Amino acid sequence: MAPACLALRAARKDFWDTKDPATWSNEEKQALLVQSPWARDGFVRMEMPKKQKTPGYGNNGRPGTDMPDVRPGVAPGGVRSVPIGEEIPPVPNPDPGHPVEFHVLARWETAQPVRLAGGPEVPELTGKFYVIRLRGLPLMPPPKTRPGEVGPNPNEGMLQAIKQGSWLERKDKPGIPCAHLFTGSGDAATEVLLFFPREPDPITVADKQVTLESRFALFHLSLKFPLKDMMYKGELAL
Repeated sequence: MAPACLALRAARKDFWDTKDPATWSNEEKQALLVQSPWARDGFVRMEMPKKQKTPGYGNNGRPGTDMPDVRPGVAPGGVRSVPIGEEIPPVPNPDPGHPVEFHVLARWETAQPVRLAGGPEVPELTGKFYVIRLRGLPLMPPPKTRPGEVGPNPNEGMLQAIKQGSWLERKDKPGIPCAHLFTGSGDAATEVLLFFPREPDPITVADKQVTLESRFALFHLSLKFPLKDMMYKGELAL
């Protein structure tokens, strides 16, 4: 979906400023909701301490050297067994793993263009907050329950860590910490809404850029939003 939306934006740059919202096509609305100045994608990456020596992942998010290779046909220690008569395989790459990361979409739900494009409803107290939705976080799906039953939340500890470890960052200014966190329900149960207070020092175009930083458990997310691109009808729309 993202490449198609990027191509659409290239062909119809800033349609939100040149067309009446009532004439926006479904494709244009989708582009605004998933790939626009208000909706950017990035990666939550696992980070480990440099002195990590136990089986697991290294500080770069790759399998640690002490982690046994559990692929079929590979003996403990990473040595592959070769049946008699078969050619001996080449020496394996000493670092065959890939960074542990999760693709995430971050969208400013309180931005007027997002609201006009049909973004999901958000709680009423948004007038005092910037609200950013995060989709794709490494959260567990809710357990299956019988009708009328409410199961335990497997993400309770992680959600608390996300709230405490998330803030909006601007150059030469104090960070804006996350004040509230809400989760979705049903198919959106692994999505979160982060609430950042607008007062006492609201974001302005003069700040040039705002960065969403989130550190929780062993994960780190960092997404930059150039404010000059987040203008709607001549005003900053957050």
